Amino acid sequence: MRVNRWRKVFLAGLLTSIFWMLPENIFSQEKVDRNGFILGGWAGYGLMNVHTDNISRNSYGTFALSFRGGYTIISKAVIGLELNGWTLKAYDIKDPSKGESVSNVSLFLNYFPFKDLPLYITGGGGQLSYTNNSPEVNGRDKGGSWFVGSGYEIPISYNFNLVPQIRYSQGNITGGNFRVYELAFGINWYSGNKNKCVGVSV
Repeated sequence: MRVNRWRKVFLAGLLTSIFWMLPENIFSQEKVDRNGFILGGWAGYGLMNVHTDNISRNSYGTFALSFRGGYTIISKAVIGLELNGWTLKAYDIKDPSKGESVSNVSLFLNYFPFKDLPLYITGGGGQLSYTNNSPEVNGRDKGGSWFVGSGYEIPISYNFNLVPQIRYSQGNITGGNFRVYELAFGINWYSGNKNKCVGVSV
């Protein structure tokens, strides 16, 4: 009960932050010339459907975490590698029989279709790993995964951007599959970026 309450508090805070900052920044940006390397990460909340030989869950709330690195091949396109995953059951260093998660190593592409609006479409795919430490099940499996989504870069300095994003991910393992809908909030850093923000009257 307490875990579900904190998940709701986190989600409410995430949504509040996004809608508080987004309107002002939409109308205060010039064209951004993205270049150089990119490093980033985010945390969020997902609703996951998991089906394996061991379990079957629908709309299971889960914590999401990710880290990424890449390079801007052109101002409108960024490619790279990311590590992300979802925790289904918390791990306990004092009890090795606890813990369940799904993790991915994926190639990604972010594409910015609009010149003056830092909205991007993202997609990618890679290898997933399913882990369940319960001694009662076969808790190791691997497979393939893919995802699509969208995000918006909100500049907070010359090189840093806050990034709200949504994403749908799907994957298959030997003994089952998963689907997850995710809302997350993170930070992107560009080594060569020079964001410009100016006030605009509307």
